[in-house]
Amino acid sequence: MLSYYTRQQVLFLDAKLGATAYLIQFSIAVFIVGYIFIYKKGYLELEQAKGAAVTHVFGDAVSVSSGHPATRYFGIEELTYPGLENGNLFVATRQSIHRQMRGLCEDPDVPCMSDADCTPLGKGTCTEMGLCLEHSWCSVEKEAEIYEMESDKIQVWVRSFIQYVKLAPGKVFQTSTAPNAGNTFTIRQLLMMCDPIPVNYEEVAELGAVFEVAFRWDCNTKWDPAKHQCKPEINVRRIDTILDPDNIGFGFKYGEYVDSDHRVQNEVRGLRFFFRTSGVGKQMSVAATITTASTSAALLSFAIIFADLLLTKVFANKKKYCARKFEVTPDFSEYIQELETKKACAVTVEAVDKAEQAVRDKEDEWLMKFAEES
Repeated sequence: MLSYYTRQQVLFLDAKLGATAYLIQFSIAVFIVGYIFIYKKGYLELEQAKGAAVTHVFGDAVSVSSGHPATRYFGIEELTYPGLENGNLFVATRQSIHRQMRGLCEDPDVPCMSDADCTPLGKGTCTEMGLCLEHSWCSVEKEAEIYEMESDKIQVWVRSFIQYVKLAPGKVFQTSTAPNAGNTFTIRQLLMMCDPIPVNYEEVAELGAVFEVAFRWDCNTKWDPAKHQCKPEINVRRIDTILDPDNIGFGFKYGEYVDSDHRVQNEVRGLRFFFRTSGVGKQMSVAATITTASTSAALLSFAIIFADLLLTKVFANKKKYCARKFEVTPDFSEYIQELETKKACAVTVEAVDKAEQAVRDKEDEWLMKFAEES
């Protein structure tokens, strides 16, 4: 129970082998110090967090219709209608206005190949144009009013803020509370900030598009936000081409009802912006340094494994190294089998001797009894 076991080490007096082992150890040490501690900053404690963003929009536009002759002024409320989720934004770039009334006409939204494809209750019929002739909203004017708005000059003021509740629960990191060059952008500027390929406003004005604007905060939580301002990194990317490559763009329809039989149908195309705020808080931590150092030090043990593989598989004297590294023992299975056979034989001989001795004892006992009776 109190025995002690130790590993046997073999010292190989070979300069090449020793230099190789030290070179591997040095390379691993450089990787630990240079990459893990300096480049990846393994001495820091990190916290991932999500923040919020609030947008304020300024601007207007005047456009002349390319269809039915008309001129219209668009205020900022009309350009950003409808108001969507908090922090997100829609800016109209193209709007078609159709004045309609209830009646019997071809419905452009209901294509058909036969009468069965039309609405049964409306007694619709399929026309030669491949559209259903049925009761629906019919256009009053031959041409719609089509407005191309110059919305690229619309300004967007973004207030982004984030808080790291674990590392610094009492600090809030945010952009400036007043519009400036760091938090106010025109629509064209946001499009040109797209990564990896900037987008021109003219490319997306007709069909619209969807973009994600990400504010990335990487802040040292030991800093005082009032004295050391942490600035976010802004990344913009187009996502409608990723989500649905066969149906790019962004648009919707909505109606403004004049009375029960008349309405104005608005078809709007524009730019949809999703504003996201996220980041990583960091600060110097003794616990994180010790944890990183202890786990990284385990990599040094790979130097021994690599050196052993080299001396047994690669080096010219690998056979001589293997002869001194490995000690081959006898085949204990044959030895144990032979030992068991000897034990069995010994037991058999001992049993025979005992049987013979018992017979002799009986004979001596009988002879003594016979002599007494005589």
